[in-house]
Amino acid sequence: MSVNHHRVSHGTDHLVTEPVSALFLKHFFPVCIGMLVVGLYNLVDGLFISHFIGEQALGAVAMVFPVQMGIAALAAMLSSGMATLVTRQLGVQQRVKAGLIIGHTLQIAIILSTMLLLLGWLYPLEILNWLSVKPLFQADAYAYLHPIILFSFVAITLSVLGDIFRAEGQPQKLMFLMLTAAGFNIILDYIFIAVFEWGVAGAAIATVTSQVVALLFAAYLLTNPDRLTPIYFSISHREWLPILVTGAPILITQLCLGWQTAIMNIQLMTIAGETWVIAYSMLGRVLTFATLPLIAMLITFQTLCAYNFAAQNLVRVRKSIKIALVSMMLYATLLVLVLAIFAPGIMAWFTDQPQLIFSGQVMIHSALWGLPLVTFMLLASGFYQSTGDTRRASFYSALRIIFVFTPLLLILPLWFDLNGIFMAIVGADVIAALATCTLCWFHYKETDIIQLDN
Repeated sequence: MSVNHHRVSHGTDHLVTEPVSALFLKHFFPVCIGMLVVGLYNLVDGLFISHFIGEQALGAVAMVFPVQMGIAALAAMLSSGMATLVTRQLGVQQRVKAGLIIGHTLQIAIILSTMLLLLGWLYPLEILNWLSVKPLFQADAYAYLHPIILFSFVAITLSVLGDIFRAEGQPQKLMFLMLTAAGFNIILDYIFIAVFEWGVAGAAIATVTSQVVALLFAAYLLTNPDRLTPIYFSISHREWLPILVTGAPILITQLCLGWQTAIMNIQLMTIAGETWVIAYSMLGRVLTFATLPLIAMLITFQTLCAYNFAAQNLVRVRKSIKIALVSMMLYATLLVLVLAIFAPGIMAWFTDQPQLIFSGQVMIHSALWGLPLVTFMLLASGFYQSTGDTRRASFYSALRIIFVFTPLLLILPLWFDLNGIFMAIVGADVIAALATCTLCWFHYKETDIIQLDN
């Protein structure tokens, strides 16, 4: 496939010429809008399930949500690793190498999708047992999870194709794909759940079908002969490793979130009962949606940082760090205040049961105050991934949940019961943030990686 080099250069040069603040906003809004719409259909999923099927069904979906997050983690690993490497290659005008990276990523996606297909086909019940899904939830959990695993190749491939546009500095096209998937999913949710009454299986089928539609649009856009970057296919297993290594921090972050959900479900079921598990599921859907602007800011920062770092424009790298940190901190603080003030009304979106509303309100008022501090770990991981230091990026991705939160969650409830769970969440936020700031400061003093002023 041929490439118009003049058009390519024109398509990416703005990443090093426009003011960083304006560029941050220009890339942030399309990504954020697209992600919010996608997050909206996850929220709508929960609303349809709770209102048309029942709160118990929502609890069943929550029990298998870690597997869905695991699939999303694999997709994010490939797409993020690919996008970071492609952006770096574009930063040094290596178009052919960028195209080869995309081709290698699609090869890995095919292999991972095949493995997940076999796993979901042969061992669905074993997966439920591994997640400690109680008999009360098993039927609905199986009905929802089975289609998601069998058609995981759709989600993985869509993620990879969508991030090609992000890597090229075309967030508007990525937003278009997200809007397409989200719009179809909301419509199909109503048809399959409310009209056809297919239960939680209808929610899963709606998700898969909408992703298929978006995938077809992505494939169509990538066939445009005037595209900025080619896609080349060559068999070279050695070229797979850099993609996997670069995307590893995102994989770790996503898997950690899945792990957090799993152990929270187990602890809540053991200590407080199914009502708290269901309330946690409702709150989790709200938080997943409400924190998407933070992820959009992080994605925008990584695009600017990776391109300018590759181009050795370290002054712009420093500016992007400052803008991203301030923006993420302000948004997270505002989010916590809004959730705390409107907690009862937010829970009432999902249910009219007083106990569930009360449980969700208690969680919001007890466990979310450390959320602004999480931005330090997100930004540290994102920065090191963008600059190629995957070892540090992976460490900061795992720091909070694996090294701090998990031990606290296992220990504190022994002394403080349910309050111990809330203490573990806030304590992990504070301890991990302090550790991140301390370690990053020492590394900053030891190296000149971002200290150059000209």
